[in-house]
Amino acid sequence: MSRSVFNRNKTKSTVADNIISKMDDDENPDMNVKFKGYMHGGRGFALEVLNLESLTETTLNLWKSIIEGEGLQSYIKTDIMSGKVNIQCTPVVRRKRPWYLFSLAYLSLSLVCIYLLWTRHQM
Repeated sequence: MSRSVFNRNKTKSTVADNIISKMDDDENPDMNVKFKGYMHGGRGFALEVLNLESLTETTLNLWKSIIEGEGLQSYIKTDIMSGKVNIQCTPVVRRKRPWYLFSLAYLSLSLVCIYLLWTRHQM
């Protein structure tokens, strides 16, 4: 799931601004959240959190809920030794219907039409 190629376009979207403004932590007052760039292909963006001293599970869950509140899916990669966290935010991909459902619908409709024509011809 990790994508390491980012677009050079560094202009933030309003969704990224909303997420950055909501991300704060009382345990890390000098924490800094930066916009890292857009994902390759324009499918989401990456954020970078710097100057972390401590990171708890509640903070991670809070960040995930903030990102999910904007309709995105998050992938969080932590590096506590350097005090850095990379967050990749991608849109939720909805599953399409399987291709065979349409084939079954057309097949059943065709069989019903054949049966109706056959019963009319028998009368």
